[in-house]
Order: sequence, then C-alpha cells, then structure tokens
Amino acid sequence: MDSEFPKPNVKDLQSDVIELLKDIGALMSRASCALTSDPMGQKYGEFQKDVNQAIQNVTKLELRMAVVAPMKAGKSTITNAVVGQDILPSRNAAMTTLPTEIVLNSQLTKPILTLSPEILSVFKETFSTLQQIIQELGSERMQKKIDQYPHLMELSQNIAAGNWEILITPKISGRDNIVKTLTGLNDIVRLCSLINPNSDPLRKLVDVPCIETPFWRSKNSENSEQLGNLVIIDTPGPNEAGENLKLRGVVEKELSKSSIVLIVLDFTQLKTDAAEKVKKDVQKVINLRRKENLYVLINKVDQRRDGDMTPEQVRQFVAAELSIGSEEDKDRVFEIAARRAFVAASFIQELEQNADLEPIKMQTSRALAQEVYGIDWEEDLEDATIEALSKKAQRLWKKSGFDPFLEQAIKALVDRAAPRCMDSALTLIKNHLVTLGDEMSLRKNAIPQKRQKLQREVEALESDLQSLENCRSRLQQVDTTKVQLNQRLQEILEELKKVARVSLENYFEQQEFERGNPLEKISMVVKTVGQNFLKTLLQIEPFSNRLPPQIKSGVEFKSQKEEFEFETEDQAEQFANLATAYARERADTLLAGGRQEINDEVDKARTGLTQFLEKETTPIIERACERLKEAFNVNLSLPKLSLDDDGVKLVEPRVKASTREIDQGYEQKTIKKRSFRHWLWLIPYDETIRVKKPVKKENYYIVSLKDQIIEINRSIEAGIDAMNQDINKYLDEDFKDWFDQYFDKLEDYLGNYKDTLKQAQADQNLNLEKQEKLKEDLESLLGEAKKYIEKVDESLDRTNQLKF
Repeated sequence: MDSEFPKPNVKDLQSDVIELLKDIGALMSRASCALTSDPMGQKYGEFQKDVNQAIQNVTKLELRMAVVAPMKAGKSTITNAVVGQDILPSRNAAMTTLPTEIVLNSQLTKPILTLSPEILSVFKETFSTLQQIIQELGSERMQKKIDQYPHLMELSQNIAAGNWEILITPKISGRDNIVKTLTGLNDIVRLCSLINPNSDPLRKLVDVPCIETPFWRSKNSENSEQLGNLVIIDTPGPNEAGENLKLRGVVEKELSKSSIVLIVLDFTQLKTDAAEKVKKDVQKVINLRRKENLYVLINKVDQRRDGDMTPEQVRQFVAAELSIGSEEDKDRVFEIAARRAFVAASFIQELEQNADLEPIKMQTSRALAQEVYGIDWEEDLEDATIEALSKKAQRLWKKSGFDPFLEQAIKALVDRAAPRCMDSALTLIKNHLVTLGDEMSLRKNAIPQKRQKLQREVEALESDLQSLENCRSRLQQVDTTKVQLNQRLQEILEELKKVARVSLENYFEQQEFERGNPLEKISMVVKTVGQNFLKTLLQIEPFSNRLPPQIKSGVEFKSQKEEFEFETEDQAEQFANLATAYARERADTLLAGGRQEINDEVDKARTGLTQFLEKETTPIIERACERLKEAFNVNLSLPKLSLDDDGVKLVEPRVKASTREIDQGYEQKTIKKRSFRHWLWLIPYDETIRVKKPVKKENYYIVSLKDQIIEINRSIEAGIDAMNQDINKYLDEDFKDWFDQYFDKLEDYLGNYKDTLKQAQADQNLNLEKQEKLKEDLESLLGEAKKYIEKVDESLDRTNQLKF
C-alpha cells in the first residue's frame, strides 16, 4: 500500500544527498592521493572537483518563480512584499513592460541593478531612434499620440532635447536609483509601442535587468531560509503591454525557465473582467507552462464586502473558468492582500534596521497607520508607541494571507527544483564511481597475472580500437541521413516561403473568411497555405479586427486597392503602424512555425541515426566487455539544431500628404448697379447674378502598402535564407562533430581499459612490499566505490519518487 512507502521529504533527501556527496568527495580525494604517482591520480582529482560542484548545486537550489497578471492586479506589490521594500516601480497606469529578474541575496545591505552590455546597447539604439522620430513629429502630434499616457510627455520632451537622465550604466545601486532607472526603461518600451512599434526593444532583448536585493524574513515562516535561493521574474501581463506589445520572445523565455508561475487576479474585477478576458490571458500562460505549474493568487481580498463572492465561491469560479483550483489541486489557489503584506513587511524591516527611531519619524509608519487605524490614522499615529505599531504590523502581515502563500510556493519550488538538480548531480557522480570501481577492479586483478596474458589483453583492446576506427570509416548512413534530412528540410523551407509571402489579400481576405462557415474557413485556409501551417496561421488575429472603429469605418476592404486615403495624418500613421505590426506578427509567427517543424524533423533523424549507430558499435563494445567481464553503457545524444530568431525587420508604409482642388460650383449673388434707364444713374438697384465659387483646397493623406509588401517579402526571404544557412551549417558541422564525438567516447572507454592494463604492467615492476600496499589501496577504493554506488542508487530511487 502507498501508506507503507511514504513519499520522501525533499528537505531530508536534500540533506542526505549533500552528506553522501561529501563522503564521495572524500573518496575521490583518497584515490587521487593514493595514486598520485601515476596518471590515474590526476583524473580522480578532476572527479573530486566535479563532486564539489555537485555539492554546491544541490545545496543552493535556484528557485525561479515568474509572476504574471492582468493589468493592475497588484503583481509588483506582491514582489515588493516578498522583498520588504518597493524595489519595483508602480503607478496607477500600466507599469511593467520589461521583464525583470529579482534575486534575493541575504549578504547585501542595499539592492543592486545589473544591466548587461546587450541591454545597454539595445536601449541606447532605441533612444537615438526615438529622438529622431519625436523631433520630426513635433510636440502637438506627440501629445495626440500619447494622450492616454500623460506621464510620457515629459519623457518625450527630454528625449527630443537629448536630456535623458535615466541612469544607463552596468551597475546601479540603491532603491531610488533603481526605481528611477526601471521606470525610465519601462516608459521607453511603452513610448516605442505608441509612436514606433518597429523600434520596440523587447524584440531585440535576450537578457533582462537583474536586481540583487536584501530581503525581509518572516519569523513565522518555516521555509524562510529558502528565500535566499528565490529568483522572482516580474513580467508584463498578457494585456498589460499595450496593443503593439506582445507576450512573446524574452517573456516566453523567462516563463519557460521558471519552476512555477504565479497568476495574479484582482478580486474586485473577477465578476466583470475575468469570465472571458482573464480566461484568455491565462490560457496564453498555460500554453507556455503546463497547468500543474500554475498557482493562482486572488489579490485585494481586503476589499471584500457583504454580498461579494465568498472564498469558496472564488475557488469554484477559478475552477470553472480557469480549470485551476479543483478539489485535487485546491492548494494552488490563495487569497491574499498584497498591499497589507507590503505595508507590514516594509515597516517591520525598517524597524529592525532602525530600532531607536520614533514612530512619527519612520518612513513606513504613515502607510501602516493608514492601513490599521482607519479614518483617525493621523491622530492615532501621534499617540502610537513603537510596541503598538509593531504589534499592528505583525497582525496586519498575518491577515494578509502571505505566510500560507509563501510556504506553499517555496515548498512547490523546492519540490520541483530539487529532484531535477539532485538527479543530475547523482547521475554524474555515479558515472565517476563506476569508472573508479571498474578501473580499480581491473587493475587489482591484472597485477598478479602473467605478463604474456596482460600483453594479449592489451593487444586485443588495440584490435577493438581498430575495429571501431574501421567502423567509423565505412559507415555511410550518416551521409545518407544528411541527404534525406536536407531534402525534407528544403521542402519545408519552400512551402514556408510560399506561405509567408505577403500580398494585399492577406490584409483583407479575413473579411470574407469571417463570414464563412467553419468548413468553408478551413477549406479557404488550406487552399491558401497548405496543411502544415494551418494551425499556425489560424492563431493570427485578422488585420481588420485590429483597426479602431474610427479608422475601420473609413477603409474600403478591396484587395485591388494599393493606397488608402485618410482625412488626418494621425489616422494615416496609425493605420500604417497597425499594418506594419500585423505584417511583422504574421511573418514572425509563420517563421516560428517553420522553425518548429524543422526541429521536429531533425529530432526524428537524430533518433534514427542514434539507433543505427548503437546497432553497429554495440557488438564491438560487448565483445570487449565480455572479455574483460565488465559492463558498459553509452548515453547517446546529438546536438540540437538551433535556428536564430532575429524576427522580421520592416519599414513602415510611408504617409504621403497631398492637396487637391475641389470645384464648388456656382452661387447666386446680389449686386448694386446703376443705369441710365433707372433714374438716370442716380439711384442704384439690385441685380442677381450667377458667380463661380472659388476652388477649395483640401489636404488628405495616403498610405500605400505596395512598397511595404515588397519590403516585407524581401525580409521574409532573408529570414528563410538565414534558416537555410543554419541548416547547412548544422548538417555540415554538427552532424560530423557528433559522429566523431560518439566514436571518441567509445575509443576513450576502451582506451582507458588499455591504459589500466598498461599501468598494471608497470605495477608489476614494483617490489613486493609496494605491490601489496598498492593492492590494499585498490581493494579499499573498490569496496568503497561499490558501497557508494549502492547508496547513490538508493538516493536516485528516492529522487525519482519526487519527480512530477
């Protein structure tokens, strides 16, 4: 029964593995010292270094936790609460556009922000591009473009003037400087999305900013010591980045590297916002990380009022709408009040650092008083003592719900990170122990043998090595596989090139597509793109759906049109930007699908070739092992094909300003006239005449997609050509390198046996006393190696029980 074999405790197993590795390290040290006079001693010294590194890896588990949320759900406040200070910038408008890594480091006294050379280069280039664009647009048009984000106006003015005061240096120290820098970087990203999506730095970034910071530990938390290994990834939410920013690239990379992902929902918005919108946002995250890796935080529950959803109703809602939080995984949904947690944590941290401060002089006392004293907080703060405020802060922390959340989150991180880390360390060290045991056994048994017998075994191993070399030279399967794989990959590239090419129909064919029934839609897409890229193309939102109503109503959806006319320059530019963003996303998505299909084909070829080589070489190895009464197992792996993803570089469609004359026709006009016949010119009279109106001049703005389409297709072909170059390089270099490495491993194995036997021949030249001492050392090392191999196997079994 399961109850008879309880699941191992992660902490206990981690402690046991560390002790075991320390013992094995001592064994390798003894082997190195005992055999210091021959070449084998140096090898075991290198083994000892590997063991020491494995101990460090298991001791300091890196626990990566990504936090994502719909806009303003309190994501940054949650991170600030864990740290105990507002290290991440926040404001009422959407703030986070740039993923940020926060590493908790108990050795620091103040936070440090690190920007890699790649980040510095990308943002300096972006700044120069924005400066030129802002200067061309002028202040009035800039105001219209960023009217929803008034805080960006000052930034745009500073950029235009070249007065960018953000600290762009590799290392930035101190909370205020860090917040200022991150605020500026995030605002730059958002400004790009509004005025020039093509210069979006997120598309170019590989690294993310990294903050190392001291942190506050709750004395009530059993797992608080594990916080020292915690890495939090603050990411832009699926709907937080704006219409021209997408949850892609660097964000997807950070999510995929995290052991768990926290999804933060706003309790006050569940009924109105979450049913469809949040469900769609969460699905984007589930597509990147499996559902079992997700945890849900319902924030702002301190705003619950009578008649609102109860905790049980919230759980039912999450289970029904997001398919998370059902009975079997109910421990993955938490209700928290992040604001309360942050206020409490920051006050307690300041108090620990400045125990002698008066309450009124503490920077965090006002925020705490506002939370705990209500309407009379100012008066109550004047009368409050440090003891009273400290008790209130502890109580506020408890009511925030943060302790249960952190306990479960850190436990989940340890549960996921520890098995992988320990399995990797134990597997490597077991291989070293097997090598040590094999060589000790062979050497010990070889010393008493007759010289002629040892020489025959050495010559037999040399013959085996020659057989491997002959096998290496005659195998043609590698070349055959390369030819077949290259042929298949070229077929994929040709199909991709046809599908990815853009035409005017791609922009507007969705109008008919949306009106078709499901069968007609599928038929239409398959006819256009073929079966392979059907799923990929259906993921792309139609261009017409992206247009705001005021622009959409003025656009005629006719594929024959190459130019589009608008009344204002702003409308024309907005249409041009949206057209560029659509073309870029369509091309990038299709190219990503092509890369995936290519990788799938390479995986198939890799598996087939590995099986073939095993079949050809195993008899040679088995023959040698049988003769030496040893066993050997080779782990086969080909290098994975890596295709660069530089995205599609596009130019924006040009907006052409034109003026036309409009004939306004004629009008009736009354004029005064005099006539001899009418009172002898003395009295004027009225006469109506027909007068041509003046020609009216009207400004209008034209966007032409023709030039852009040519540029898009050039860029797409360049991207596909780059993929083709990667494929050729992989087939020409990596396949051959793998082939050589595989045989090198086998030859090293047999060569080690040959060297061991040769060393035994040299050992026979020692006097009897030294021979006996050497045999005792070899016997002792062999016995310990066997003992520790059994212990490693037991630990691996325990580790496997923890894997998800």
